[in-house]
Amino acid sequence: MKKNYVTNLSYLKVIVKPRLPKLLRSLNKIIMRHGSIPLVKILGIILGLGYAKNGVKRYPECIVKLKDGIRLATDVYVPKKVYKKKDKCPTILVRLPYWKDSMSILGYAYAAFGFVTIIQDIRGTGHSNGFNYYLFTERDDGIDTLKWISKQYWYNGKIGMAGASYFGITQLALSWDNNYLTCITPGITSTLNLWKNNGGLEIHALTTSIYRIMVNISSHREAPEVDTLTNLMYERYLNPQYALYNDPIKKKSGISLSHLKGKSVQEVQDLLVSYYNVNNFEHSKRNLKIYFKFLNDFLITRGLDKDTYKMSGFLEMDSKKFSQPAFMLAGWQDMFFEKELEDFIEIKNNATGDARKYSKLLIGSWAHGASGHPESRISNAGMLRFYKEFLNLAWNRHWLMGDMNAFPDINKPSIKYWVIGKNIWRYTEMWPPENIDYQKLYIHSVRGANSLKGDGVLDFKEPINESEDTYTFNPMDPVITKGGRNLGILKGAQNQKDAEKRKDVLIYSTKPLKEGLEITGAVRMILFASSSVKDTDFMIKLVDVYPRGKAINILDAGIRARFRNNEDIPSLIEPRKVYEYEIELGNTSNYFRKGHQIRIEITSSNFPRFDINSNLGGEGQPGDYIIAEQKIYHTREFPSHLLIPVLK
Repeated sequence: MKKNYVTNLSYLKVIVKPRLPKLLRSLNKIIMRHGSIPLVKILGIILGLGYAKNGVKRYPECIVKLKDGIRLATDVYVPKKVYKKKDKCPTILVRLPYWKDSMSILGYAYAAFGFVTIIQDIRGTGHSNGFNYYLFTERDDGIDTLKWISKQYWYNGKIGMAGASYFGITQLALSWDNNYLTCITPGITSTLNLWKNNGGLEIHALTTSIYRIMVNISSHREAPEVDTLTNLMYERYLNPQYALYNDPIKKKSGISLSHLKGKSVQEVQDLLVSYYNVNNFEHSKRNLKIYFKFLNDFLITRGLDKDTYKMSGFLEMDSKKFSQPAFMLAGWQDMFFEKELEDFIEIKNNATGDARKYSKLLIGSWAHGASGHPESRISNAGMLRFYKEFLNLAWNRHWLMGDMNAFPDINKPSIKYWVIGKNIWRYTEMWPPENIDYQKLYIHSVRGANSLKGDGVLDFKEPINESEDTYTFNPMDPVITKGGRNLGILKGAQNQKDAEKRKDVLIYSTKPLKEGLEITGAVRMILFASSSVKDTDFMIKLVDVYPRGKAINILDAGIRARFRNNEDIPSLIEPRKVYEYEIELGNTSNYFRKGHQIRIEITSSNFPRFDINSNLGGEGQPGDYIIAEQKIYHTREFPSHLLIPVLK
């Protein structure tokens, strides 16, 4: 079959070549490897962190030997006055897979502000040896590292951890039943399974990007100038054939995450060795051939079933034993956001002591390590604020140095969130906040809501007698992703003008608002729809439309018809029968300003963010698909509507 390329890497903003010229890359490498105290001092002033007073001594790379013999490459950064006098000092630990040398700026920064800083390559990455079990060993390895720190001359009984994304995962893996840690600052991260509760959809681009990251970090001792982009990855980003979903209703899998619960590292190793029929497996080596098979089954073929609520490494987590106060950094457009919010609520509901009383969640408008909204470039909630909160010296000074004035928000409500559009911070102790009124916005049309040329309307009036809207869904001509909660492709709030030109996208908009409307909390779509096939997808996007027509995505989600009742109990639909679909779009806080419009877009694909339904319901051969005719209903009997949390 002829390959049908639907877009290009530059449209998706997939990075395939160095961002910087060779000279600047070399200069950056020197700075990262050897440090620059003047740079740290300048950044400290720019970020509002204060003046860094300490010189820094960086020890030669040392090795932390784990109880199973694995050797973890570790860098130690010590304030010079502590080094010279062999004084006691609080410690900040950073465990990461992204080549510790490339993050040495963190070591110099924290040490310049008075903390001994440990930066460590996790198992199977960078200069550390061993087989990487994808999160499973982070708790055991981290505890061994904390024990090592407790035996060093500077140890004063206070240890914090820092970092975001995978750095944050390594913190949360140590967050319960741990007497070594004093505080943690996990940002844009979660303990929960990203592959669950997505309406049954596979998070295709995110999975591809994670696969790409894990291949890179395990393959190179040093950060490569260009990330690996294999033919498989390229095709998965661009070619809908590589995203077709047509699993049988009763799917068999080899290993499930649930099988790993309660098992030791040795038992997990034995399971993999047996499953892959490996001879002479050496756990101290990378074993890349086996590792890539493992990644392929886990992320690409889905041969390893991700069937648990928690991710591997957290299967034994007990939030009632959450040990230390946590400052959690989040972003409305971040891929982890919904899971991180669940994590935080679970901690606040179940933890005890300081962990329950003082843990904080800060929600900005950010995407994953990037600006999340066109209006978030201002210093108050832009990237400067993100980097300041990422380092979070104030939190660490409070808990590790006993500076009771360092963190002014310590006694304020637990959640601080940015209201997009109003561009202000608010506080709340519960989520959603109090004074929320859930209101229904109904969809309507007369001639049809197809594309911007249609007459789709969104308002508070219930429909009476209206004809359904119809569009065709061709899996080989999917709607292309433009922004959203992504990783590896274009992130955040972007103009949706390209999608809105398509006839297979239904558009429903309010009239320009006569006064502003603020929504804060979870948004849900109740959709009444039918299809000509036995299995298909429906996608919903919430959009903020500016007076001149710019249409910025706020939330997007979807549902796979077979999983309409339960992701664990699939059942096909009857062609042309009307079904009710409840679609969780997610949480947000957005102020639709006067003159703006609230809009929803309805279609059946969002590629490569999500995989694409073949519409075959498990029948046919790999690569087969059929075109579906979709109908969306808005009548008295079938009143499709958006449920929005309006702040009173």
